[in-house]
Amino acid sequence: MVELLQPSAVTPTPVFDRVAGEVEIHELQPQEAAIIRVDVPFAELPAAIGQALIEVNDQMAAAGVDLAGPPFTRYPSVDPAGIRAECGFPVMRPAPDVGRVEPARLPGGRAASVIHVGPYDTLDQTYDRLQRSLDRSALHASGPMWEVYWTDPDMEPDQERWRTEIIIPLDHPGD
Repeated sequence: MVELLQPSAVTPTPVFDRVAGEVEIHELQPQEAAIIRVDVPFAELPAAIGQALIEVNDQMAAAGVDLAGPPFTRYPSVDPAGIRAECGFPVMRPAPDVGRVEPARLPGGRAASVIHVGPYDTLDQTYDRLQRSLDRSALHASGPMWEVYWTDPDMEPDQERWRTEIIIPLDHPGD
């Protein structure tokens, strides 16, 4: 018998009301997005994400496309040499191809989500906790995971207060 982490919910608990490290299972709606793809060594990832997010924000503002939520980074592939990341924002309508920015879509469907509170360099601890929870519940990823950055480091200098959501799409029961 599979033990559910939490009942599946269409409406997740609001991010700033959630307990850090507590896994929730959600049904997500697909979301239009504007992204820049980067392929970089691990050490260059933070700078590449920051630069890409600024560029996506600026290009969407210039194109008159409203952002629909906080920035995210999705990770389609990771290997020992580096990482491929899709850095961007959800948008209110399909994004145009502008410079390095391209349209994308975050998938809908069943997903596990956990909130990490603290600096980015301790995210690995929350990833480990999430994976252990999924393993205990016999749940499996169905696609690349992503991080949603709910706290803007420029607005909140205290890293201990930063909130990052980790989302992993899941296979449906019986898949």
